[in-house]
Amino acid sequence: MKVLITGGMGVIGAETSRKFVKEGHRPVIFARHRDDSLIGDIIDKVDVELGDILDMPRILQAIKKHKVTHIVHSAAFVGAVSAANPALSIQVNVLGLVNVLEAARALDVQRVVFTSAKGVYGPIIGEYGAPIYKPMPEDMPKNPKRVYDSGKFIGENVCIYYHDNMGLETVSLRFASTYGPGKTARHGPMAVMSRIVENPAHGLPFKLEQGGDDKDDFIYNKDSALGIYLATVAAPRKSRVFNIGTGTGVTLRDFEKVIKKHIPNAVMDIGGGLNFYGFAYPATGIYDITRAKDELGYKPEYDLDRGIADYLASLRKLGV
Repeated sequence: MKVLITGGMGVIGAETSRKFVKEGHRPVIFARHRDDSLIGDIIDKVDVELGDILDMPRILQAIKKHKVTHIVHSAAFVGAVSAANPALSIQVNVLGLVNVLEAARALDVQRVVFTSAKGVYGPIIGEYGAPIYKPMPEDMPKNPKRVYDSGKFIGENVCIYYHDNMGLETVSLRFASTYGPGKTARHGPMAVMSRIVENPAHGLPFKLEQGGDDKDDFIYNKDSALGIYLATVAAPRKSRVFNIGTGTGVTLRDFEKVIKKHIPNAVMDIGGGLNFYGFAYPATGIYDITRAKDELGYKPEYDLDRGIADYLASLRKLGV
């Protein structure tokens, strides 16, 4: 097996690259720009191909050169930048995916794993939201509100079409709320789940006016990478879409307690209530991960205590 990882220097892509290296593979990282800051420890164990996912000839060239058999597609136009540039967001996140699928089909790649997002569900309401937090199954209604999430939902359906009609095996993974080193380095200091760990780690205060009582499913980056790895190497399964999370709800106050075990003098001020993301709709909930457990053999390895401990150690190791 030879795997190509688009966006392999990004937050999830870098951890996925590291997971494949750990399992004895030499992945090909396909990225638009060279930035080794999150993969410095494995740079001699990967192959890097620079290129844009909108450049079909370049994708084809990389697949042929390395005799790629599997593709993990994690490259994306994300966050607030995506919202401010909807046309470019759709071009990169939807048409870029189509380019990858077309290249894979043309060169007989066996499987494409697509990284989707929790946002495809849209507002998490009723029994799935506060205060009940019933675990969310993959077949619950989808109603994405952001252009980024809409693009991911389109991508899932495009993948299913290619699987059903074009002879290309595809799997889509919807990640819970991710945390881990790299978000601040890549996306700036906007993400709550970056600042709540990295501010105290760097001796800075963390303050959030509201949301300390809200429960969400937080998945550490290494468990995201585990889900991707299993979806890539597992025998073909009946399902095409999987929730990848922990199946457990925790609060930001839980984060605070664990962080203060490691950094007793951390200055943290978290207000109560819900909606720590500050969205115009409720966006927190807990995943049902039964399908991933049964079909992929997925079992999260990092609870909150272990995840934060590894996060802090990784920040020191990577120097980010």
